[in-house]
Amino acid sequence: MNIQYWKIILFQEFPKNRFPLYWKKSETPHSFEPYQNNGGTIISVSLEDFSIVASDTRVTSGFSIPSRNATRILKVSENILLSTSGMQVDMLILQEEFKNGVSLREIENKKNIPVSSGAYFLSSILYSRRFFPYYTFNIISGKELDGKIKSFSFDAVGSFESCSGASSGSGQLFIQPILDSTIKCHSLKTESKKNKILKKLIMIKHLFLKISKRNIEIGDGVQIFIFTRKGILVENSILKCD
Repeated sequence: MNIQYWKIILFQEFPKNRFPLYWKKSETPHSFEPYQNNGGTIISVSLEDFSIVASDTRVTSGFSIPSRNATRILKVSENILLSTSGMQVDMLILQEEFKNGVSLREIENKKNIPVSSGAYFLSSILYSRRFFPYYTFNIISGKELDGKIKSFSFDAVGSFESCSGASSGSGQLFIQPILDSTIKCHSLKTESKKNKILKKLIMIKHLFLKISKRNIEIGDGVQIFIFTRKGILVENSILKCD
């Protein structure tokens, strides 16, 4: 008895014109989806002398909230901050792999690597998984050897570019146009460094307050890293907790 025989028998017992729902259900292909988006939004604003990186702390899975205090920003080294949105599992694996690789290179070279070198290393990790990529969208911020602060924005397969203002995640469509229109304001050039940081910090908090009211995947808290040439300052704020 071959397969063709049983197909003929099955067609005689259950013809398509008499049992359309049966045939429609049996002909539906099965699919496997390994990825899911766990929400979250990250924002990075960088000028030559400072960088502000912020992220919310909510993790979602559909309409459920598995965690309200997740950390999407990782201090990789004294010169590098890595912020990630996307799938939570892939994010944790990528952050661990990237941090271990940076630590190994710093031990071998006996000095901190600059953020541009870290960007090329992260790009190589993401590109090596291009056929089954990490479902993550990353922004790396940090300090160069000459002391300048830079940020680089990545897609899921390792392409990256230097940017002054970048966002990723659930609120990107709302945030990115605002960053593009305000990040290079000419009036900031004559202001002091403290005023620049304060204005950008207020803007980022205001953006998170607005998008948390428009998107259920954003909420609970905001973690902010202020990266300057002297060091890193961490601030935590509260968003809606519904």
